[in-house]
Amino acid sequence: MFSKAFKTLAAAAVLSAAMTFSAHAESVLRLRDVGDIQQMDPLLSTNYPMRDMAYLIWDTLFAMDANFQVQPQMVDTYTTSPDGKTYDFTLRKGLVFHDGAPVTSADVLASVNRWMGKDSLGQEIAKRLDKMEATGQTSFRIVLKEPFGQLLNGLGRMTAYPLFIMPERIAKTPIGEKLPALIGSGPFKFVEWQPGVKFVVEKFAGYIPRSEPPSNLAGGKIAKVDKIERITIPDDTSAVNALLAKEIDFMTEVPSDQLALVEADPDMVTEPRPLLGKSIQIVINHTQPPLNNEKVRQAVQLALNQQDFMTTLLGDRKELYKLCPAIFMCGGPYETDVNSARYMNQNPEKAKALLKEAGYDGTPITFLHPTDQLLQRDMGTVLVQALRNAGFTVDDRQMDLATMFSRRNNKGTPAEGGWNMFLTAFGGDAMMDPLTNPYVTGACDKAFVGWPCDPELQARWKTFLLADSPAARKEAAIKIQDRSNEIVTFIPMGQYSGKSGWSKSLSGMIQSPLQIYWNIEKKQ
Repeated sequence: MFSKAFKTLAAAAVLSAAMTFSAHAESVLRLRDVGDIQQMDPLLSTNYPMRDMAYLIWDTLFAMDANFQVQPQMVDTYTTSPDGKTYDFTLRKGLVFHDGAPVTSADVLASVNRWMGKDSLGQEIAKRLDKMEATGQTSFRIVLKEPFGQLLNGLGRMTAYPLFIMPERIAKTPIGEKLPALIGSGPFKFVEWQPGVKFVVEKFAGYIPRSEPPSNLAGGKIAKVDKIERITIPDDTSAVNALLAKEIDFMTEVPSDQLALVEADPDMVTEPRPLLGKSIQIVINHTQPPLNNEKVRQAVQLALNQQDFMTTLLGDRKELYKLCPAIFMCGGPYETDVNSARYMNQNPEKAKALLKEAGYDGTPITFLHPTDQLLQRDMGTVLVQALRNAGFTVDDRQMDLATMFSRRNNKGTPAEGGWNMFLTAFGGDAMMDPLTNPYVTGACDKAFVGWPCDPELQARWKTFLLADSPAARKEAAIKIQDRSNEIVTFIPMGQYSGKSGWSKSLSGMIQSPLQIYWNIEKKQ
């Protein structure tokens, strides 16, 4: 009792301190996101809340629209040579950084070079790069050794490591070293950061938005509030109370057990956000018995039921989840149900028959089962029971989440600290694209944990990488799903969204797989 009261008072004190700074601001959007921001180098961490704030500060050369097509953003015009190897770009007029310096081609080239050292698609571009050069103060050229249809996608795609354009002197900071300053050319500029308390940006008067209407990350980025304060409130109950008391305006994820409180308030709006949400994945170790046998992996597919997982997670809140056959997310550009029948139609008896055919001898499946996180704890229990019902022997290794993350890198046998299976979740912005989905490379030791090794899947992934049109990429993605599901690189167990909550004084929310805060207007 004392502990809860203490946390609530502490959170209130933090909120009070956070609000002091902006007491006299004309229009301030106060939001509460999950967790805290510990660093602000967008190429150092895949921390999504940090990345969402970074999009306010830094701008991009291109950006994905609501149809997941790449559109010019900082770029005004571009041309491609007939042989598909030379790209010429010109920046929009009037682009300036927050320190007043104009954005130049030198800044762009330095930023692209830094990004290519980190992002996976950036590295693929670097392999094919002949040269990059400035052709003027605000124009530049990229010359490839061979045609590569993913170049523009790389310059503007949604990823854990976006290509943000920084001043040249900052972009030359080696990855891993602290950025000397948070200076961008986006619609908001950085003004204050108190870790554990707040992160503050304010409207940048020198920003010139594009004329097109906003569409996902593309189009006009218009700052309609003077400041945005990201306030850290560690306790969920305190955060919900602050939202209901109008001490904050927006909460990115309302805990499901407190949704009813926010939904009952006539001054509040709740909506599933971000677009696409997340998906649950069963991750399988291809290197250790018994799951090094393809038929045994396919029997796991037959043993499971997405409905059981989603009901366990969200109960009767059916509007917050969907049963989804697509490994690249339902609602994404590469959605398909190809070769999904086994995991979309639970059949324990068929699973048992397949195990017998595979010669399964009862070797235990060592399942890494965190019990300190609700998602892994409860759905892990569902998973273990489903496997046992289908005839598997399961070694249910219960542990904390940190231990699971550490142990999953162990390639040894379970007796040597290795593993056979664990459960996790990724956001739709990562899962929706074969180049960011971590499971589908088939790249053996270089693959994501689980290390599926399959030359055919590697070839299909490369076909997608080299595809030069949306239609060709769609066809390649379908073939990737077909093969991925056949060899069972992972098993999708449903797609779900949290609900954001915000005051009806706010308007202008943009639908996106990210949390976007430009274009939001606040009535006084």
